[in-house]
Amino acid sequence: MKDFRIKLKEIYLPFVVVSICTILFYNLFRWVFDIRLGVIPLKEELLDIWIPFIVPVLPVLIWLRHPIRILKLKDTDRGRSGIRALMIFAIVAPIVISQHYIKKAAFDLVTLENASEIKSHGAEKYFKINNFRVNKDARVDYATARTSGKRNDRLNFFLYLACPFKNAENVWYGVEYNESTGNTGTTTQQNAWFSNFLNYSERNFASYYFQDVSYFEKVGYSDDWDGYMQAIKNTNPNAAETQQIILIPKTDEFEERFGDTLLWVFGSFGIGLLVILLLILYSKIDEKALRDFKANKPLKDDDLRAVLNFLNPLGSYGGAAILIFVNIGVFVVMIFSGISFVSPTGTELLDLGGLRKTEVVQGEYWRLFTSIFIHFGFIHLFMNMLGLVFGAILLESILGRIKLILSFIACGVLAGLASIVVHEHTISVGASGAIFGLYGLILAFTVFRIYTIRTRALTWGLLVLYAGVSLVTGFRSDGVDNAAHVGGLLSGFALGVLLIAFDKENLIKKAG
Repeated sequence: MKDFRIKLKEIYLPFVVVSICTILFYNLFRWVFDIRLGVIPLKEELLDIWIPFIVPVLPVLIWLRHPIRILKLKDTDRGRSGIRALMIFAIVAPIVISQHYIKKAAFDLVTLENASEIKSHGAEKYFKINNFRVNKDARVDYATARTSGKRNDRLNFFLYLACPFKNAENVWYGVEYNESTGNTGTTTQQNAWFSNFLNYSERNFASYYFQDVSYFEKVGYSDDWDGYMQAIKNTNPNAAETQQIILIPKTDEFEERFGDTLLWVFGSFGIGLLVILLLILYSKIDEKALRDFKANKPLKDDDLRAVLNFLNPLGSYGGAAILIFVNIGVFVVMIFSGISFVSPTGTELLDLGGLRKTEVVQGEYWRLFTSIFIHFGFIHLFMNMLGLVFGAILLESILGRIKLILSFIACGVLAGLASIVVHEHTISVGASGAIFGLYGLILAFTVFRIYTIRTRALTWGLLVLYAGVSLVTGFRSDGVDNAAHVGGLLSGFALGVLLIAFDKENLIKKAG
């Protein structure tokens, strides 16, 4: 009973408080600054899903990482990481589900006589239009494809069709078709699938009944908004985005728009609370850790503090920290400019500074540099930064901050050159070529015995697990630019050989 009270007081109740405060904070923040004031220039997909996945991480790491230490677990590190992950997910689930509720609860249904009246209700979202007609012959369209999934293993086709309402300038009736399939097959096969999708969609749209609608929902700032706007701008490039209103039809009754959302919010939160409670109850207490916790002793192996120290630009790994912040900073700018958090299109990446042979041959050599810091979605960025961390840990103490950054950029540029030599039309982005260059340096320092015997055992394992597996996977996947990877690896190895030739004794001294 005593252990139960301790676990309840020191771990579970703080978790409940942190969970409720985090959920309420994010929902209130979203309601005020996005839904009501409209001052957050981020897409709905980001606010609905991806930010809610990130928000709970800090509260759990800051306020709960120490209390979790009083639990005695079999596999200590994995056990603690698992409990933290479950705590984070227990908060994430109700936040994500509640976003659908608060967006719908924030607006009432506005009844209009015709579509032209919508201009005087700019802040509203739901409309019932008693009399409307659509000019189907003046429709505009835009078709695109995006990849998704952990390894871009899904191929998603989209067709956006926008038809103007008659007697209502800049008001559009939106119709979307989409289809998802495995990202397999040759380019020719994928083009055939895309063509079949477009043909099917066109046949379906030919018999589309525009009056089958209970009410309309105005499209917010999202990937769908981008699709419809691209369709409009294909015909009218000078169309002002802020003046366009896109309405999509809803066939269900307005009163039924919530469904079971609220039940799922509380249900998911309750399930999360129950799972965490059971985990805590069935875990024993580490008496020494409990005494340290009550004495407010600092943690000896504090993961959060270690991460913060690593990311200190003035610290031991300042070069890596600077590179990580630059890559993350560029990605944040991409997101605020409206680029997809998960899977940007090739056109978007090219406009931002992505690498392609055609543009470089025409004199846009700066793309060899800018493409290093542009990433194809969050997962691409995360995996590359993880590789950068491992590489920097083994290199920065030997090379120093400036040489590490210069090596990263030089290998990235040379990797980009290798990419455009091999690929005629591929759009290449990302830091992976530069990171493979760092692993090429590690390979050179390993082969020529710059590292100590103990460290060489570690470097061989890392080279096989990261560089080797990545190269093998890349050769089996059409979505990976292995030319850049090989080019980066070879350029890094060559750079390492040059450094060894001119400064071997000093390198050995620093590696020791």
